[in-house]
Amino acid sequence: MKVGEILYFTPKYKFSELKWDDNVSLIDAFKNRVEGYYIRPAEKLSGEKDGFAAGVLLLTTVDFLARISIGLDGVRTRFTNWLEANVEEFRDVDPENAAQTLAVRFYDEFRNGFVHEGRIKNAGQFSYDPILHDRLVMVSNGIMMVNPDLLLTAVENSFALYLKRAEADATLFSSFRSALMKDFEKDVKLALRSLKG
Repeated sequence: MKVGEILYFTPKYKFSELKWDDNVSLIDAFKNRVEGYYIRPAEKLSGEKDGFAAGVLLLTTVDFLARISIGLDGVRTRFTNWLEANVEEFRDVDPENAAQTLAVRFYDEFRNGFVHEGRIKNAGQFSYDPILHDRLVMVSNGIMMVNPDLLLTAVENSFALYLKRAEADATLFSSFRSALMKDFEKDVKLALRSLKG
């Protein structure tokens, strides 16, 4: 986000202030970005029971976390792999298609529906219906329903675990840093150029 002539990586950190070789500092900046731009706004929306808008933010959060933690290529594979690895409920087999998991169906109907068509496909729903009180995802009468509050909790928990692992594991941190540098290379160059000029 650009404010005046300053390019921000997060609500708190400028691109020009990022310390790429300091794992604690870079992970804190990444945490601030994900929480400030994705998770906290999704919490606010979900608190207002605005499941559609909260869902859009949660889908983009999963997309972003999967891209950084799994890799930069193969959107479907990284998205579904991230879900299956981090949100247990999405590992279950789709009751309507035994050849795929619920993560694959969620990717096709929810993620692709939102990103490409601005809707959830096949009557799928983000829902606060009491039937989902303690269930993150269910398929009923051929319709996939996802509880935004429970998805938010699962994403937050997985994110916190990833940050701990990245801080403690030098190889994981290196991969994390490389993915960020690749995705934000132009932003960093622009921020550093504005400091000089």
